[in-house]
Amino acid sequence: MSDCVQQTITEAIGRDVTRFIAPMIRLLAQGRPVALERLATEAGVPAQTIESWLRAQPGTDWDDSGRLLGFGLTQKPTRHRYIVDGRVLFTFCAADTLIFTPILGRPASVESSCPTTGQTIRVELTPNAMTSADPTTAVVCQVNSRNGVSDIRGSLCDHGHFFASDRAAEPWLGARPDGDVRPVGEVFDIALRFCREQGWAP
Repeated sequence: MSDCVQQTITEAIGRDVTRFIAPMIRLLAQGRPVALERLATEAGVPAQTIESWLRAQPGTDWDDSGRLLGFGLTQKPTRHRYIVDGRVLFTFCAADTLIFTPILGRPASVESSCPTTGQTIRVELTPNAMTSADPTTAVVCQVNSRNGVSDIRGSLCDHGHFFASDRAAEPWLGARPDGDVRPVGEVFDIALRFCREQGWAP
């Protein structure tokens, strides 16, 4: 997560949203649809404020009853499997797996695949460190979007992947001059610092 990406996220979510991000991730991690009224109670933010913001984001996942299935962390399958407390969840992008582990305060395992080589990438995390990555050369890519944040999933998350190596990421980076590629451990350290600055890490 680059400084530019952090700034974009901070500007995108605003003050009220920073208050419900961590409670939202913790409730979604339980693996069940989340009623917005419950999230509002946990976060101390009006349900109307939460719903208004999430409904304005086209990438939000909902069930047929209007309960939240995911934003960032989701119960709908994506390329990025996120395993915590024995539950298989998913994330919108590679960096999400790294930022949500400090928020949850529990160890997690990540399974993804390299878009270039198809190689499986596995990462083991604790709330305070990345303990292993296979392959060890794995990197995370992100775009530094300057085109607004009306669709965080479409403009940022959909472009964030794990690659098996810097070399495997070269075609992606060549097509995106605004892109950023860094080792997994480095991105985790930045994500941890960001969570602490936002008051999200327990």
